[in-house]
Amino acid sequence: MSREGKKRLAFAVGNIVGLVLVLGAAGWGVYELVAVWETNPTRITAAASSVPLRDIALRTDGVLDKAWVKRTLELPKSTSLMELNLRALQDRLLATGQVQSAVVTRKFPDILVVSLQERSPVARVMAQMGAASPQAYMVSRDGAVYQGSGYDQRLAETLPFLDGVKLVREGEGFARLDGMDQVSDLLGTARTNTPALYRTFRVVSLARFPVDGTITVKSTEVDAITFGVVSDGFYKQLARLDYILDETRRQNPPQPLKAVNLAVGGSQVPVAFDVPAPASDARASRSSSKSASTLTPAPFGTAFFSLPPRNSSSSKRDF
Repeated sequence: MSREGKKRLAFAVGNIVGLVLVLGAAGWGVYELVAVWETNPTRITAAASSVPLRDIALRTDGVLDKAWVKRTLELPKSTSLMELNLRALQDRLLATGQVQSAVVTRKFPDILVVSLQERSPVARVMAQMGAASPQAYMVSRDGAVYQGSGYDQRLAETLPFLDGVKLVREGEGFARLDGMDQVSDLLGTARTNTPALYRTFRVVSLARFPVDGTITVKSTEVDAITFGVVSDGFYKQLARLDYILDETRRQNPPQPLKAVNLAVGGSQVPVAFDVPAPASDARASRSSSKSASTLTPAPFGTAFFSLPPRNSSSSKRDF
């Protein structure tokens, strides 16, 4: 065998011997680890327990920050990962109400990882806890009522208040409210498709919801707007409301609305005015060529607002 061949052979044998030694050492390490775990597992955790917690890593889809997590968990100083009860920490995060789901894990040697999925508020409700002054609580789509933290104040103040609901104490908070999924659909549709209307909404009442499935909204323009819960959503009712408000603003003189009942199907929408509509104004409205709508007067300032046909060229809205 040549000198180069002998070198290649020695190199190959060395690689094989090294691989055998590495595998043997790894196998021996696993064997020792299993033996220690079965006989005295505290020896394994002793090293980890001696390293203090250095930081918290936060992952969230909402507005909560690391400072909020630290305040909520209230972890003692110089604690270690192995000393923490992860289930208790998770329950502490969920108890706030703003957190819908929480996962707390250890990242050795000294990092606590907190993953949060937060609720988003759709409305506000006034509530009082004990002897404290009444304050505004947030209400989410699933009906959870919670104080709320980290929200932009200007954004929070645009949320309408809830009325016609009864808050029931449950643990340290309140039981969930029924009907909030429908309220969320109504407000979400209004915010997306008729933002100008949404900005006028001030109070959403669920007082009639358990009885006839209707939601009443008080806005800056109309005292009572009644929406009916339908399978195809609230878009058509909002389009009708937008059209009715536009037409009443164009009346000469303008006739402020007091109530609009959009829960009644068909082309006739019951409306009510702040004052009785004079018959002469109603006749003028019917004969006006500038409006495709009809206000049929009724006693005590009420009327039926007739919507134009769906294919009418006078309106681009889809009724």
